[in-house]
Amino acid sequence: MPQRRRTKIIATIGPAQDPPGELERLLDSGVDVLRVNLSHASPQAQAQRVQRARAHRPDVAILADLAGPKLRLGDLSEDVKVIEGDALVLGAGGVPVGDPSFYHRVRAGDPVYIADGTIDLVADEVTADRVVCRVRVGGVLRSRKGINLPLDTSSLPALTDKDRVDLAEIGVLDPDYVAMSYVRHERDIADARALTKLPLVAKIEKQQALERLDAIVAAADAIMVARGDLGVEIPIERVPAMQKRIIRAANRAGRPVITATQMLMSMVSNPLPTRAEVTDVANAVLDGTDAVMLSEETAVGHDPVGAVKMMIRLLVETEPLLPAHEGPSRAEAANALAHAAADLADDLDAAAVIVPTRTGESAQRLAAFRPRRPILAYSRVPETTRRLHLIWGVRAIELPVAAGRDTLQATLDAARQDLGAGARAVVLDISSKVGVPSLVNAVTF
Repeated sequence: MPQRRRTKIIATIGPAQDPPGELERLLDSGVDVLRVNLSHASPQAQAQRVQRARAHRPDVAILADLAGPKLRLGDLSEDVKVIEGDALVLGAGGVPVGDPSFYHRVRAGDPVYIADGTIDLVADEVTADRVVCRVRVGGVLRSRKGINLPLDTSSLPALTDKDRVDLAEIGVLDPDYVAMSYVRHERDIADARALTKLPLVAKIEKQQALERLDAIVAAADAIMVARGDLGVEIPIERVPAMQKRIIRAANRAGRPVITATQMLMSMVSNPLPTRAEVTDVANAVLDGTDAVMLSEETAVGHDPVGAVKMMIRLLVETEPLLPAHEGPSRAEAANALAHAAADLADDLDAAAVIVPTRTGESAQRLAAFRPRRPILAYSRVPETTRRLHLIWGVRAIELPVAAGRDTLQATLDAARQDLGAGARAVVLDISSKVGVPSLVNAVTF
């Protein structure tokens, strides 16, 4: 069986997909997961795009990304150009700010960054409804651009009122994952679990999150290295080391991890990425990421399909260089079984590891050890099939099983068709039922 690309691709959808046929072209290009950004829209406003996507590819996974407590500029009637040395008023009498808490969270002398730090200000004067800033690095201010205050120590909840409303209405998107922005503490994950049963992706983009990284990784279902805000909230020179630390923590815990932000940013307007960008993508793969994410490149870029195809070329070229992977602790029996299956598949020169799974847990545990053989995960649960599209190396296959038929036998029959006569395979079946034995077995078709 030909080896497929193992690292997964997440593409953000936006206005670039609104023309007829563009969303369908993006889905056909090789995207595994679609990200729906709720920072600027409600679930209802994004529902039509998701419905179009599912009509074209019913098994595509959807990641709904909550806005979180991010400060943003208000709506501007036109773009505003600011120049180094200018005085800029944020608030009353100047550029509007969307959240009035801004005036209580900044002090004179504090840095104020806008648009992922591309515009650099320092607060000179702070009042109850305005902040007078001096421009250190200029640029163009646009509506709803983000504001970062790296010295802000206020303990705002990770879930805003908008997030809570969005979670209550998120069913219109039928998402497979929910991403939480600005997670600071594992309690933030617990608060969201009280509102949704969907798997939660913790976005690591605050210094406070780095201080409680292991606890947050343990509490979440998946992790995202959200480098845009992280690179403003901490000194930018620390971002590469922190990316490696976050991915390593997720790998040790067996949690899928996403690397995001500006991976092929120059392709928003150019036909090719920079050499630095392609090296960045390759290094994320070698660090151990499960998935790489495209944001503006696909949401508003001039050639979203070209960006995805470029990403695929980079992943295919880099994955053979992936070093040996330690994975999570094998002191846990289920992990030991998954590791044994990966080793057995190598020893037998198996065509694949076959994983019958209802919840996806067996396939995820196996993938955590980055086996060299393909992982074929068969599930009769469509939600499980979709969620597995995020997991490194897993080829998720929906397998309807008639009532009364043995699931394992149905899986073997399907695998026999997919792998062909004479193929040798390893079967991994980690049971979650008490008293029901798990198995690692080898079969020849």
